Amino acid sequence: MNKKIIIANLTLVLLLPLMFISPKENASLEIYLMKCIVPLMMTFVFCINYYVLIPRAMKKYRKPNLYLSNAIIVLLCCSVLTVWHKVEFSIYHNEEVKSEQVIKGQTSVTKRGKNYNNKSKDGRHFWLPATIFDGLNIFCAIIVAYAMRSSEQINSLKKRQQEAEVARQQAELKGLRNQISPHFLLNTLNNIYALAAISPERTQNAVLQLSNLLRHMLYDNQSEMVTLRSEADFISSYIDLMKLRLAHNVKIEADISIDKSSQTMVAPLLFISLVENAFKHGVAGTEPCTISISLHETDKDIVCNIINSNHPKQSSDRSGHGIGLQLVKQRLDTIYPKQYKWTKGVMEDGMYHSKISIPHSIT
Repeated sequence: MNKKIIIANLTLVLLLPLMFISPKENASLEIYLMKCIVPLMMTFVFCINYYVLIPRAMKKYRKPNLYLSNAIIVLLCCSVLTVWHKVEFSIYHNEEVKSEQVIKGQTSVTKRGKNYNNKSKDGRHFWLPATIFDGLNIFCAIIVAYAMRSSEQINSLKKRQQEAEVARQQAELKGLRNQISPHFLLNTLNNIYALAAISPERTQNAVLQLSNLLRHMLYDNQSEMVTLRSEADFISSYIDLMKLRLAHNVKIEADISIDKSSQTMVAPLLFISLVENAFKHGVAGTEPCTISISLHETDKDIVCNIINSNHPKQSSDRSGHGIGLQLVKQRLDTIYPKQYKWTKGVMEDGMYHSKISIPHSIT
């Protein structure tokens, strides 16, 4: 049982009777105990609803049974209180008559007692309103119990929904990361395949560098967050790998300026799709091509800025199936919801620009 609820009920039973003791009454243990009957009933009705009736009704979706049970309980309590108030009125009335006899004399009090008894009609003006008032108090106890249980149920549902949402996001993020690895591997193998037709020796070096990249993906990349420095090294290795197959008409500028002591954390493989996209769409035939890749951090954020020549692929070229940028957006929405900025598209200079700024955290 909830300790706070127990303490609240005990406080109600012990203190509430004091509110109903009239200043004209002589405070005594007997009167105090008589005034405890209503708080005790309120506590009983509250507890039986809070711990038994309402949980069962909510669990089995049987609210009509709850209403019927409470109607019976209220009627029984009111019946008991009616009898109790009649007894209480009889005791108070006799004490009042005796007190007035002592003060004013037997004759005058007897006449007044007769008139009082005639007006009271067996005390109905006393116990009937009191019973109705107490019945309303008991009904309020039921309402309070229902409100508290409903509030707890709503909070419990919200908590379960939040836990389910966190689990869903984690599963979605894991799925996205699992999609990135084969997508990246597919593009890289295509590049090495194209390189094999040009130079077998350079192909060997490319395979060696690919093995280093795969080691990063398989072993260094299993945490939810990795250091920005390790991610920068991964991108640098990828750029070196891509340089092996590029012709002299492609100019590559790489500015990966991340301090070796940096402890900034970032989601793994977050920028590699942008780099892949730059090499895929920034290189064409013998035309002069430019690819500029910049990754740096400031006091507040991490900035990845990529600019490349715009040479869209033909519809027949389905390598990668165009899912890279979609994965980047989904991961950004999941990991940095409403926190990141991403501007992309062909600008006035005819170059394709893609710039992502995200907040960083220091561990």
